[in-house]
Amino acid sequence: MKTRKPSYEHYANVVLKNAKFWNGNSFELRDEVRLTGSSSNSDSLEYDCNGALVLPALFALGVDFMEPLRDDVYTYVDGVDAMRRGGFYGAIYESAANPIDDVDKLTAADNRRPCDFNEGPGGTAYDIRFLGAYSKGFGTDSLAEMMELASGVVGFGDGNAAIPHSRFLRLAMEYGKMTGKRFFFQPMDRTLRHSGCVHEGAYSDMLGMKGIPRIAETIAAYTVLETARFLQVPVHFKQVTCGETLDLIRNARKQGMDVTCDVGLYHLLLDDSCLETLDSSYHIMPPIRSAGDREALWKGIEDGIVNAISMNHTPVLRQDKVVNFEDSVPGALSLEIALPAIWKKLSERVGDARAIELLSTAPARLANAVRGENHAAAVVVLAADKPHVVVESDFAGHVCNSPLFGKELPSSILATYINGVWTKLN
Repeated sequence: MKTRKPSYEHYANVVLKNAKFWNGNSFELRDEVRLTGSSSNSDSLEYDCNGALVLPALFALGVDFMEPLRDDVYTYVDGVDAMRRGGFYGAIYESAANPIDDVDKLTAADNRRPCDFNEGPGGTAYDIRFLGAYSKGFGTDSLAEMMELASGVVGFGDGNAAIPHSRFLRLAMEYGKMTGKRFFFQPMDRTLRHSGCVHEGAYSDMLGMKGIPRIAETIAAYTVLETARFLQVPVHFKQVTCGETLDLIRNARKQGMDVTCDVGLYHLLLDDSCLETLDSSYHIMPPIRSAGDREALWKGIEDGIVNAISMNHTPVLRQDKVVNFEDSVPGALSLEIALPAIWKKLSERVGDARAIELLSTAPARLANAVRGENHAAAVVVLAADKPHVVVESDFAGHVCNSPLFGKELPSSILATYINGVWTKLN
């Protein structure tokens, strides 16, 4: 397979020729677009887009760079490089291995920002916002220091762990309410999930694999919603996988509740027929569900119930994937390939404006990180009709765990220009 090695250069200005530039309402073919970055380098670049799309840079939900506890797997530098390649200017960061449950850990995360966030290839600042943990170690024994953390986090999350028992959930949300922050949950009932690793359905039955039923999600979501309704706390559901959960969210909104949600990239692209291959790259959490569930998620995007699309970017070592499916570690990379994988289908189903909202402005609103007119340029140059096969060199770091590895994507990212750094990919 062809190797693609990105190049990184600092430019104070970039001039894009023959570009279909997003003007806020539609793509407009322009002979020339001048962009200003934040680089101290005074050099300028001229680049011929040959009719490619120029989109606003994206904002990611659900990213985990693993450092410091699992820096043998991935690091902040790897993660920011992945964001740069994929056209993301910012992200909400939550690490299952590294809960931010006290002020010291928040300070440590902030202190890593100058070196690890800025010294990757082409080094420049990216807008990383943190989710604090609402409990110590994402457990169910003691609450985190939410009041002390509140000024430095965008909300409080569960580290993608199953929701706690109802009494602890109430205590956490009751305490957290005083901060005014939103709670972020991946709805999953611990006892119903048990040791399941795939969607409970025809394929899990056929293959004899332990399944996770839809009610593991819907019961957890209902419990969270009832608690939030009682306490009047805003909540966000991460990586919703089935239409029944979207129905619960729809009804809650009709009753005046402040509830937002996202759906995962791979839950929109795949269904559980992929399990026939027994390929452990399809082992992600929450599980990839049926074709009917996938279509329900698309309907939720079309009718506005879904606020954003989550990346759920989770690095996994190769040796933890090349084992039996049920013994493998769940997780998949997505930042580098998300846009070319989803753009064509997304824009066809909901239009360009809604597609950009789902990938950029809506996720940023959840983090209070929407870019203003005075910010440095942040764009992605996308050849929407230029397919390419995903290869190892597409990924940052030394892991490449993705169900799209070796597959052909319908589009290609040609380059990104974010905060003064021009990253050329194709």
